[in-house]
Amino acid sequence: MQFSFIRNIVLLIVLLFFVLALASCDSTLAFKPENSVEENHNLIVSHFQPGNHPIQTKIFNGLASDLHEQTDGRITMEFYPSNTLGDAGSQYDMAVTREADIALSVYGYSPGRFPLVTIMELPFLAESAEHASEILMTLYEEFPEMQEEHADTYPLFLFSAEPAQIISKDFKIETPDDMKGLRVRSPSPMANKIIEALGATPISMPMGDVYESLERGVIDAAVVPFETLYNYSFHEVTNYITIGDFSATPFFSVMSQKTYDNFSEGDQQILDNLIGKELAKKAGSVYDVDGKIGLETAIESGAEVIELEGDALIPWQEALEPMVDEWIKERTEEGYPAQEIYDRAMELKEELSEREE
Repeated sequence: MQFSFIRNIVLLIVLLFFVLALASCDSTLAFKPENSVEENHNLIVSHFQPGNHPIQTKIFNGLASDLHEQTDGRITMEFYPSNTLGDAGSQYDMAVTREADIALSVYGYSPGRFPLVTIMELPFLAESAEHASEILMTLYEEFPEMQEEHADTYPLFLFSAEPAQIISKDFKIETPDDMKGLRVRSPSPMANKIIEALGATPISMPMGDVYESLERGVIDAAVVPFETLYNYSFHEVTNYITIGDFSATPFFSVMSQKTYDNFSEGDQQILDNLIGKELAKKAGSVYDVDGKIGLETAIESGAEVIELEGDALIPWQEALEPMVDEWIKERTEEGYPAQEIYDRAMELKEELSEREE
């Protein structure tokens, strides 16, 4: 009887141990973070560029391949280029509302929404797309105010096209006075101000309409990056190219915050290792490569290049300097550390220029 009693006690202890262990497991499962579970994700990617543009074929396709490989196929991408899901101006909001998991477009299509990012559009700041992209991403990383502008999404990479120059079919433009009275295609509200400050009339126009407008004399000149000479065949209607790095066009690629939050912690880390400054620089370099081809193609077609350097650049700087002061004043009045941001941008420009020498 005593043995039976001891056996029952032992069985009771063992049973109690298993009950406690099971309860502990249930408790662990109950409080296990939702995003610690690795799941499959097919990401809807929306952008305004054509499907054969290097931003998709080289940047997005590369990111998709890396994600697919490093997550053992759990994360894939499905592309909707050419504004298939929405126009260029609605892309950012599509990421906010999760109509798309990832969206890419130009900041200028949402005027007034990203006041600090417009610093990249100021004259004489960007010297190449890769440099401009590194400046933009560094400013984003260093200034919480710029991060706040994107607080309703999860930015993947912020980048820039190469600096815009002035092209013309019939007008050789060497000084600001040569701009007076001309009708000039403008890519953004900031470019409107630049063109007006030079005494010309800005004409807002989609890139697809510029070729015919230059050819027929609807516009006298256009503010565009070199890559358009190649990708849009503008070299065929361009006889004069004035190089002054007048403005840059910044782009965003952002993810829906909800999409990111639904990733497992491990998958979030994988994604974070693939995005950011290096990917931004790579995206910018796409435009630099095509820009070099565009300029060479235009020169081979007989275009004359007017490069504004040294003394030739001074009158242009004097004409456009008030724009910088105005930008700093407006952003400061809005409560931003505008002078600090501008000074840092110029510091980065000098650092990058010295690195290239």
